[in-house]
Amino acid sequence: MIDKEKLKKDNFYIINNGLGPVKAKLLESPKQGRGWKTSVLMYVYGSTVGFFDEAGGVYTKDIIEAC
Repeated sequence: MIDKEKLKKDNFYIINNGLGPVKAKLLESPKQGRGWKTSVLMYVYGSTVGFFDEAGGVYTKDIIEAC
């Protein structure tokens, strides 16, 4: 699990949300207003594991490492 403070917008990360390790691009900053968000908008490349490529919410605890 990567620290929320190290996440940068438009960078690629490896996530694991039950589908296995999947590449995803962070579309928004995890810091909003006064605090840190628990879920962020990411473009998930699900085609690497047989699903569709889609944007959606991902919990920050599911982000494993930078890619």
